[in-house]
Amino acid sequence: MKTLAYKQNTQDVLNRLRSLYEERDQDKIFAGMHIPNKHLEEFKNNNIAGNCDYPDPSERILFWDSVLHERINLLDDSIPSVYLSEMDQGIYGGILGGDIKFTRDTATAGLTAGWVSSMVTPLLNDLAELDKLKFDKSHKWYKRYINQLKIFVKGASNKFGISHFILIDGLNSIFELIGATKTYLSLIDKPELVQKAIDFAHNLNAEVQTDFFDQIPLLGNGTCSNLAEWIPGRIVSESVDPFHMTSVEYFE
Repeated sequence: MKTLAYKQNTQDVLNRLRSLYEERDQDKIFAGMHIPNKHLEEFKNNNIAGNCDYPDPSERILFWDSVLHERINLLDDSIPSVYLSEMDQGIYGGILGGDIKFTRDTATAGLTAGWVSSMVTPLLNDLAELDKLKFDKSHKWYKRYINQLKIFVKGASNKFGISHFILIDGLNSIFELIGATKTYLSLIDKPELVQKAIDFAHNLNAEVQTDFFDQIPLLGNGTCSNLAEWIPGRIVSESVDPFHMTSVEYFE
């Protein structure tokens, strides 16, 4: 895929972003414009923020199509793309049998405006139970993940891109298993089990990300990003939440 119907100056923007990320240009100003969006306003007016059910992905892609179409005349350095927020980040625990909880954000501006996102309640009481976990691609939530990917790719259909998807293969993956407090305590009390859990999460994430990139088309040999607009190459989106939720001294 070389161009996007909802970005009139696609090639110009890709060239500029390539100069930023590959050549580290420091003599240019890169700008993304935020403008009022009537479809985000309608979403706010018609929905209640907070807990909700998993939405119909076909309805979600139509919603994002409308939101992104409003930006069609912008000639800034943004790249229109849609993010699988519904699977962030509950999918990783959900496909292991966890209870996924969904949350609706009715903000009209900011990274999570219009999102329905997810988390999962802790799966285990202790990392000693790690061997209980099995990853099976026939699990209903993995099937829903792949189904939503296909629906989003079809709905985007060269009009806008699909943003790379969160990867959680470090301490944040253990948050999903036993919660944040027990994760930090386990670093001291059970480091060998922490390493085992991280190895398990790495393999799980590799499967999720491989299937993601098997489904989505790259744009100009690069990856659309809800955080960085577009990055040359096939780039994953790695979460570093555990490292800003405690002090640096803890890890030192």
